[in-house]
Amino acid sequence: MILAPRANFAGAHRPRSQGAAVLFEVLLALILFAAAAAVATGAFNASLTSLERQKYGSQGLNLAASVLAEVQLGIRTAGTESPQPLEPPFGDWTWETSVTPAATTAGTLTGASLVEVAVKHAPSGTVKRLAQVITLPAGATNATPASPTTP
Repeated sequence: MILAPRANFAGAHRPRSQGAAVLFEVLLALILFAAAAAVATGAFNASLTSLERQKYGSQGLNLAASVLAEVQLGIRTAGTESPQPLEPPFGDWTWETSVTPAATTAGTLTGASLVEVAVKHAPSGTVKRLAQVITLPAGATNATPASPTTP
């Protein structure tokens, strides 16, 4: 028995324009996938950068609060002339304090001082400041006391 040849094999011979359309669809899908991957990578990178900035910010405020508490207890001296390095594991951080004697509206000194602590992380450029009015223990400052002004 002899079979007659089929006139149309499914997909054996496509017109040239149909093959170009399939190639175009594949290239378009590849471009869209690459764009989506680039957007996702950019968002992930921005998230990591923000997380690092937030970590250094909160760590800086915690260190500033610790230095201020140590000044209040008399462990550290207030009114430092230049930035001082913190002890390990915070070797990249430096601290500095400034002391301003607090006065009343009449100009008399109150015995309290405005102590401002600044901590800096040099590699990231993070600087955090914390200020509080406290009564310093005797001998806890390197600053020269201001003379009271009279009205």
